Amino acid sequence: MPAARRPVDPSTPDGKRIGYRFVRLIGQGATSRVYLAERAADRITLILKIIDVANVKDSQVLQRFVHEAELIAKVKSPYVVRFLEHGFTERYGYIAMEFFTRGDLKQRIEHGVSTDDAINYLLHIAYGLRAIHAVGIVHRDLKPGNIMFRSGDSLALADFGISKRLDETSELTKHGSVLGTPNYISPEQALGRVVTIQSDLYGAGVILFEMLTGRKPFRADSSAALVYQHVHAEVPRLPSMVQRFQPIIDMLLAKESSDRFASADDLIDALGSITRITQSTR
Repeated sequence: MPAARRPVDPSTPDGKRIGYRFVRLIGQGATSRVYLAERAADRITLILKIIDVANVKDSQVLQRFVHEAELIAKVKSPYVVRFLEHGFTERYGYIAMEFFTRGDLKQRIEHGVSTDDAINYLLHIAYGLRAIHAVGIVHRDLKPGNIMFRSGDSLALADFGISKRLDETSELTKHGSVLGTPNYISPEQALGRVVTIQSDLYGAGVILFEMLTGRKPFRADSSAALVYQHVHAEVPRLPSMVQRFQPIIDMLLAKESSDRFASADDLIDALGSITRITQSTR
């Protein structure tokens, strides 16, 4: 997430109580704020996500906040945001995570991504998905703005605010609820059906199409029309110069989750095969 220069506002919690110094506000939503901060003990720069418990009227909002911290803490992978700690004061809850210095994939797509970089990025996204799926987590909101870059250009999956465990049946992720971003939402997610690891792979397919073409596979004037296309419209064709990746796009964007790759490992294998074929014909 890019660090816009906004001053720390007067309502910022006292960072000294939790061992952090707030540098500036980066962003905020309806219930939480995100700060660039510095850990007092070692002066490491990091991201601090804060929720004001006193102003939360819906108990599920607070549950989601705790839920996000618990999920991130389960994953140990260079392709997933590093979790540092979480906790509560009398009024505030906080999650400390690593700070990404090189922005997000959304910014890179806006400036244009080469074919080689697109495949490399997708491979690393697949590594991240393999890591979270291995511990039973589905991301549910995979999109370029949630794929972050470190110095050295390694990338990691971030923002697990609406993620769920595969075995979860709580009200937070109940059948029939629709969560996610319309441009990247899978058909089953749009219909409020059970979400699986294949739902994340669908999001990866949308991202791949966007990286290869500079545009999203489905576009519409409203969220409802966009969701309809994800559920019913045919998978669009890639331009001739990247047509060799159409089989991967078709698998990732299949309407039925059972027709997609069975796992991130299968996607990784497919990318390896097509890359070897491409290199042998150059």
